[in-house]
Amino acid sequence: MKKISYIITLISIISLFLVGCSSDDTAATATTAADNSTTTTTTETNERSNTPAKSSVATPSSMSASGSASSRTATKAGDADDYSSSSVLYPMIKDVVGMMKSTVSMADLNLMLVDARISDNFTASTTAGDGNGCYEKGSYTINFTQGMYNSLVAMEEDFGGEEGAEGSMSADMKALIGTDMDGPVAYKFIDITSGGYTQEISTGESCDNMTETFRWNTAKTKLASQFKDTMGDDTFKGTFTYNGDDNVSSFSVEMSGSVAMKLSLKMATCTGMTGDCAVFSFRQSYDMGASGTGLMKADGKADDSGGYATALLSMTSGGFDMKMGYKEYWEGDGAVTANAVCQSNCDSASATWTTTGTTNDTYAQDSYDSDGANGATVSVSGVTADGSYMLVITGEDPTTNPEATLGMGEIRSGTTDWEFWGPDKTIGLDVYLINSDGTFTIQSGATVTVS
Repeated sequence: MKKISYIITLISIISLFLVGCSSDDTAATATTAADNSTTTTTTETNERSNTPAKSSVATPSSMSASGSASSRTATKAGDADDYSSSSVLYPMIKDVVGMMKSTVSMADLNLMLVDARISDNFTASTTAGDGNGCYEKGSYTINFTQGMYNSLVAMEEDFGGEEGAEGSMSADMKALIGTDMDGPVAYKFIDITSGGYTQEISTGESCDNMTETFRWNTAKTKLASQFKDTMGDDTFKGTFTYNGDDNVSSFSVEMSGSVAMKLSLKMATCTGMTGDCAVFSFRQSYDMGASGTGLMKADGKADDSGGYATALLSMTSGGFDMKMGYKEYWEGDGAVTANAVCQSNCDSASATWTTTGTTNDTYAQDSYDSDGANGATVSVSGVTADGSYMLVITGEDPTTNPEATLGMGEIRSGTTDWEFWGPDKTIGLDVYLINSDGTFTIQSGATVTVS
């Protein structure tokens, strides 16, 4: 299910991009999508103590169109003055939030299950289980509690999901409440010393086929997960991170095969707004060979009642370079109240914007820092060619050790963007180019400084 939803989402985002360039604890009481009935349960949620307690910051409901229209405007979703049908940027943001929900919900389940195993004294080991520290799927049992289920529902609702929605973790797990379930994944739990992380869990269908890792620091406040999947000729590799010290989350996924594409979303919590609030950055790039390449850089702010984003697009096609700008304003229920388009010099104060609809300044700011108060500043020298890049712990090979990746970078048509999510800014880093076939090439002579 995750494979299919990922590829559909990625294809829809490419289509939107090309169209644009051519023009806390909660009660588990909810209405299920399956039977439209209301199920009341206890409000108890599972509290992890052996693995990181949280996997993500709270996502403003307007970023998934699951909120309510605000009192600042009379526009509702579907009204004549709702410009969502011509929106380019907002649908991409909603799609990525949906992908992030699917990934983080699965991660939360795995972290809860391993947390329970650790509480039962199955601690970090390189010799337990199969003799190499790994426990095969189905070789152990876990009591799946109401609190675990409630926590899954709360996480899904944080991303605009609904209890019992088709394909959701809560729909899959509800029937198991109160039962001793066979371990749904193979897992390995070990102590490590790598890039500021001190413990690691690997999970997968079998001990010979691990597809996801989780790493965290000693304080359990910084979490990084890497995952991979395949569908036909396409390969998906992704990362999500959570920094509880600065209240920052990031999510990125890379696709290679039929098309080379990468997208990411980073959010930092903010205050003084309606409900959950986040300052965010969204990045999307693609490489379609002779058909061209593109990069979108968007920044904005949202809360439960609405949001705003401004984006710059750089695209090459047929030997021509094109640059455009977009601005979009939306309500909590998904109504787009205004959009604006710029054709040239869009990053300058004197740029000309053509606006449709009614704008508001509720979310507009001079700058949007999605890295949090202690965010990293990344400086890279010795790399200038267009492409997608990875920042990898010095001396490590991302092919055999993808967990060593601590950052990403993008260079397109003179536009450069780098990010770092590791817990230790003093770590040495190498730069690798991500080739269109999914392989990596180290960039000799590159220098990375993180401050």
